[in-house]
Amino acid sequence: MTFAQFFKASSYCLIASGFIALATTGGMDWTSIILFAAALVGGWFLDTAKFRQSLPPRVLNFLRIAYLPFCVLDYRLLSRSFLLAIFHLLFFTAAVKLLTLSKDRDYLLLYLISLAELLAASTLTVNIAFAVCFLIFLFSGISSLILFEMRRTNARMQNKTRVQPLVVPRQLRGTGLELFSPFPAGLLLAMVAGITALIMVVAVPIFFLLPRVTLGLYRHPYGNTQFTSGFSETVELGQIGNIKQSDVVVMRVKTDRPPSEIPWDLKWRGLAFDYYDGRAWKRTDYRRGTLPIQGWHYKLEDSTQGTNWIHQTFFVEALATNVVFATHKALAVSKDVGLLSRDSADNLFTARPLYKKLRYSVVSDPIRPDPSVLSDLRPIPAEILKTYTQLPPEDPRIAELARQVTKSARDRYTKAQAIERYLRTHYSYSLVLRGTPNSPDPLAMFLFETRSGHCEYFASAMTIMLRQLGIPARLVNGFRMGEYNRIGNDWTVREYNAHSWVEAYFPPYGWIEFDPTPPDPGRPRSSLIAMAHNLADAIDLWWWEGVVNYDLSQQSRMVSNLRAKIEALQRATKALASFVQERFRSGIGVVRSQGIASALLRKWTLFLPLAFGVTFLLTNRWVRRRLSGTFRWAIYRGSTKRAVVSFYLEALSLFRNEGIRRGRGQTPMEFAESLGEHPAAAPFMSLTRLYNAVRFGPPGDPFRLSEAEALLKALRSSLKNKKTSSL
Repeated sequence: MTFAQFFKASSYCLIASGFIALATTGGMDWTSIILFAAALVGGWFLDTAKFRQSLPPRVLNFLRIAYLPFCVLDYRLLSRSFLLAIFHLLFFTAAVKLLTLSKDRDYLLLYLISLAELLAASTLTVNIAFAVCFLIFLFSGISSLILFEMRRTNARMQNKTRVQPLVVPRQLRGTGLELFSPFPAGLLLAMVAGITALIMVVAVPIFFLLPRVTLGLYRHPYGNTQFTSGFSETVELGQIGNIKQSDVVVMRVKTDRPPSEIPWDLKWRGLAFDYYDGRAWKRTDYRRGTLPIQGWHYKLEDSTQGTNWIHQTFFVEALATNVVFATHKALAVSKDVGLLSRDSADNLFTARPLYKKLRYSVVSDPIRPDPSVLSDLRPIPAEILKTYTQLPPEDPRIAELARQVTKSARDRYTKAQAIERYLRTHYSYSLVLRGTPNSPDPLAMFLFETRSGHCEYFASAMTIMLRQLGIPARLVNGFRMGEYNRIGNDWTVREYNAHSWVEAYFPPYGWIEFDPTPPDPGRPRSSLIAMAHNLADAIDLWWWEGVVNYDLSQQSRMVSNLRAKIEALQRATKALASFVQERFRSGIGVVRSQGIASALLRKWTLFLPLAFGVTFLLTNRWVRRRLSGTFRWAIYRGSTKRAVVSFYLEALSLFRNEGIRRGRGQTPMEFAESLGEHPAAAPFMSLTRLYNAVRFGPPGDPFRLSEAEALLKALRSSLKNKKTSSL
């Protein structure tokens, strides 16, 4: 790869990284993304310098001036967003420069635009795609700046001296960078990778140690806003068509228990509805009350009936709702949810704006009712009876069906169980909505004609049938538990997990969950695809929890955990030292008591002469030299250049021991000639000639090991004789 090709590739990576970072935020329209991508590809294949020369200067000036009123028009009529209009201006400027690249300042302007795009993307979102773009920007930015300075320096020197190289390869002519041929692309990549790694090694600890300041800008969604199917402020029946399932992630939930210890039918509760008009469910009481704060949590209940609580941590994506999801029955919610409020139906809401990511923790008590405790003699509050037994004008067959299904039930709770079991076994789940459009009673059509539907029909049917029997009931919208990700140890909840179920009131437990919908056959996926999904979700959750949501509390926990690990390591080290000391003392005692010391001494008398003999041979200079020569030839047998270099370096080491050092600017022959009348000058000159012949001579020239060893031996002898004569 030539210098020009490497410089162009590095610059385009830098330019593309800022563009991709901004495009993946979801704040850009597809038209501008496609147009700029076309300009990026066109600039790569087009001879931009010739194209710019072919364009009259007034054309470019006209484009620049004409876009200013278009920018105002874009802001007022087209995008209707000041931020989006500015992004369009950046894209337009960058696209024009990409297609007319010819000067160094054009590259500098594109670098600055890419930096501006990256900074803009960081204010909109900080997702894992942004992290990848940032790393590419950092790597290519270091590379591009180094190459840019080399390019400018070479051009400046050529203009100053006005001297061109004598021999120029045909493929490099006209680049202005012939002095860099061949270009060491691999060496530069390794150097840039090292610099990038060094920057990250220094920056990452600083990031985790600096005090946290949360601005909340990162919570803007990336990608399209998620309007979850099956979850809204109203639930309407009677539509005709198909429900399209989406696998877009809605939230991720971490629990303090493994999947085996969590109830199989756990759900993430959202909204409860109290009023049914014959076609749709609504909420009638929109009043919300504030909740007391106790420590770091909002306190939802004053008492609880169970002790087997579940702690959940929710990582909710940017949704078009401010509902706070939690497992029934929520006892406390962490303060990082924002300003929390609750209505009369136990629905939880946050004051955070819509389309913002949310992270919070919940403590819930999913207690299971004991049928022996339930009794119809326990009174139900009058307000609950009035609100949750409301019935619209409906087909009388629904009331008759409710009585037939529960005729053998002995109390209200067993009646609810009978209706739940009947709907599960006599009707089928389907995402295909059939029936008559504008039917006056879609619930009756589901129960007596189509006999199949999705969860909202099953939940509506059970709620109305319970109300026909005088049992307070309400429809609830939320999500099923989702899929457990063993890589990330979390539950991944997607849009197709949206679900509706029923809550019925039974004192003393209060509202109890029922789910009359038959089991969903699910969405079969291969193990490889499931593992890829789980890995991607785990990485995204780690990035969100460990980087984006890294706040002061997590920083404090990290420091506390680090301190605890250091203290544990100190305790383990002390315990190990005490153990070794104790074992040593016990061993000494055994040796003294059993007379083992004399036996060991007799054995050591046999090994000591052998150890002294080996030590003497290794310290003898003549033996050491013979061994080093043999090892050198065994190691460098396949490379004559490395062998002769080892001989030459050993000769230089011998001279350094005598206080004679080779200068940094001296060539091997210059250093040998500088020795003059030194007794070792002659053998060193011969060794230097042999070194030059092998190192810089023809590749087929054989290496004479015996001659090199003889010259090195003569060099040692000359230095030894000189030292003896001086004494």
